[in-house]
Amino acid sequence: MRRSSTVIILFLFLFSTVESFAGLRLPSVISNNMVLQQQSQATLWGWADPTEKIVITNSWNNTKDSVVAGSDSKWKISISTPAAGGPYTITLRGWSTIVLENIMIGEVWVCSGQSNMEWSSYNNLKQILDEMPNSDNPNIRLFHIPRTTALTPQDNCVGQWKVSSPEALKGFSAIAYFFAKKLAQKNDNLNIGFQGPWSTWQVF
Repeated sequence: MRRSSTVIILFLFLFSTVESFAGLRLPSVISNNMVLQQQSQATLWGWADPTEKIVITNSWNNTKDSVVAGSDSKWKISISTPAAGGPYTITLRGWSTIVLENIMIGEVWVCSGQSNMEWSSYNNLKQILDEMPNSDNPNIRLFHIPRTTALTPQDNCVGQWKVSSPEALKGFSAIAYFFAKKLAQKNDNLNIGFQGPWSTWQVF
């Protein structure tokens, strides 16, 4: 009876280990609708099975880059980006395939501050409430990160890239949105925003 129990425990352990490496995956911030910094080396990262080779192809010049996942199943690579433009696609092929769509290339700006930086339509701010019906803009992208804490640096978070719209703007930083809109009008560049607790990252 004791021998049988040992076999079951080992089986469950091995099954759990295989599951932890379950194929090609990306963090939520690397996904459809994202914006990458123009004319730079943009970092992509994620997870895959150990020793799995990932080939990354972009649609702006069809360049292929590749990287191999380490023994910890993690991988990271930098890719060259062109001048502002889009939309583009990025295809990642390993033992499975992920296609990222509606990717824009633009400028990255960071906005941070005190708690008023996260004031939004949820605070009944008149300016943002008046703006929301007119907030459809494919050149502004929003990424909201709920308040979280951690004892160590994190390589993933909860969130989803959204194209600016009345629905997407609900709960998003009013200050960051108007800053994004002003810069977009001035520079005719492509925009996106990350919102985290007590600060907002704005990307254009």
